[in-house]
Amino acid sequence: MSDDDSVRVWFVGREYTDKGMLTVRYATPDGEARFEKQQSLNAPDPTAARDVDPAKLAPVEDADAAERYRREVERVRESNAPDDHV
Repeated sequence: MSDDDSVRVWFVGREYTDKGMLTVRYATPDGEARFEKQQSLNAPDPTAARDVDPAKLAPVEDADAAERYRREVERVRESNAPDDHV
């Protein structure tokens, strides 16, 4: 995959699991697609944005969730550079 094939997604939230893991959630700027990644609590803090393979995106089917993601992406983009830790 070349960089041209990737999609930039922005941080929209995190959830702590009962198994000592962290689920980090990113979304596209339109809020229509999301990317989730599980990582150890000891891993570095997630960045404000990341570029991912489009095949790893899942659709956001709930209109309310899509709107929340769109607003959160806008907020994160206004206050952070893509490589900033959040």
